[in-house]
Amino acid sequence: MDEAAALAKSTRGAMVAAAGCGKTHIIAKAVAEHSRGKDLVLTHTHAGVEAIRRRLAKICVTPTAAQVDTIAGWALRLAAAFPSTSELPNVKPRNSAEYSTVYVAASQLLGLRPIQEIIRASYSGVYVDEYQDCTIDQHELVVALLDILPCRIVGDPLQGIFDFGDNKAIQWDEHVGSSFEEVPGPTTPWRWTNSNPGLGAWLIDVRKKLAAGQGVNLQGTPVRWLDGSDPKWRRSRQLAACFAAAGNDGESVIAIHKWSHQCHAVASRLKGAFSCVEAIDTKDLYDFADLIDTKNGFARAVAVLDFAAKCMTKVKTELRTIREALDKSRVPAVRRYTAQLNALLVVRDDDSLAGVRLALQAIRQVPGTVVYRRELLHEMERAVVAVLSGEAGGLTDAAWLVRNRSRKLGRLLSRCAVGTTLLVKGLEFDHVVLLDADAHDAKNLYVALTRASKSLTIVSGSQLIVPHSN
Repeated sequence: MDEAAALAKSTRGAMVAAAGCGKTHIIAKAVAEHSRGKDLVLTHTHAGVEAIRRRLAKICVTPTAAQVDTIAGWALRLAAAFPSTSELPNVKPRNSAEYSTVYVAASQLLGLRPIQEIIRASYSGVYVDEYQDCTIDQHELVVALLDILPCRIVGDPLQGIFDFGDNKAIQWDEHVGSSFEEVPGPTTPWRWTNSNPGLGAWLIDVRKKLAAGQGVNLQGTPVRWLDGSDPKWRRSRQLAACFAAAGNDGESVIAIHKWSHQCHAVASRLKGAFSCVEAIDTKDLYDFADLIDTKNGFARAVAVLDFAAKCMTKVKTELRTIREALDKSRVPAVRRYTAQLNALLVVRDDDSLAGVRLALQAIRQVPGTVVYRRELLHEMERAVVAVLSGEAGGLTDAAWLVRNRSRKLGRLLSRCAVGTTLLVKGLEFDHVVLLDADAHDAKNLYVALTRASKSLTIVSGSQLIVPHSN
């Protein structure tokens, strides 16, 4: 019996498989060949939803055979459909804490017989991908489904890197082991079969070492290594590695750093060749939307200028005189950048937000400016348009609207991007540049190493990488 058949035959099966070994394909094949009705297929991200849908379409599964959704999206729709019964406190959750209440509300509904009958009439079974990323609240939601329908889960404990704060992530052995039965998973590294089989075989060995608590030796491996042991040369070698990878025309490149502020710093030095990957619930967008929404006059102009400085180089230095004057509620007498000043004065005088987008466009015209947080800038511009068109009542609501739209439709990343492991997990790129390999724990290191399908470049202080302890 193949893996897909074994998974489909189980009523509470749990399958573990390494990165690149075809977990998504197995779910799609199980739906295509063994479904007895309409299956509910859940995952964590909308990029994951699209990946599953593409895989189902590739093997000619009709859209009516499966409903593919994020756990968050499905739970929110269920709870919001019965808001009084579910006691859902917020129909527009923005962060993990607010989404936690959604899972609790949906789980409460699933304990009711009329809701259980609706679920049974709607679906024949459930599959959940990337199960290692579940919070305990999400796990309890799936366990509630397990009492209604056959549920099968797929994941990889070594890729469980999300930190949900107070919303604790599951412990695979504890939570999965007590609710599900093990189904043997695939072991062939399919992702690299045609592009770099040597890299795929090496990564399978790396996983074994990391799972055993061992380090990774880069000597004699299919990896390009750059010595970053000297702090004086480390940054220049990181930048050089990024530029070299970007030279592969038409192929995707991701540079991976540990922290978001490091990603911003590197992208700002790459002359616009790379753009930052932003979190869906990016705090900078919401914070500045709230600030611009609630401020007026000179304070609003300063907020717009400060937001631009978050997205572009040169703004802090070239427009410093203008910012200092506006911050003191006065108009500076300047000979340079009068177009930018005039645009900011429109922001000061116009309560409708019409001048905000024009001001951001004017600031982009400062000579030598590089936009390195393009997604953040574009989402703010879209939020402003949503307010001006009447789609949202204020910029704060508009920011939630545009990010929720991006969450559902997926994001088109730049060909060359910089991001953290949290932001690129589940995605695949032709080329990966790991900028600080010796700064990661075992799970984050494994996620970073397995994003590349063609080539992997590593900058580290030594060829023997010893993961940090959690």
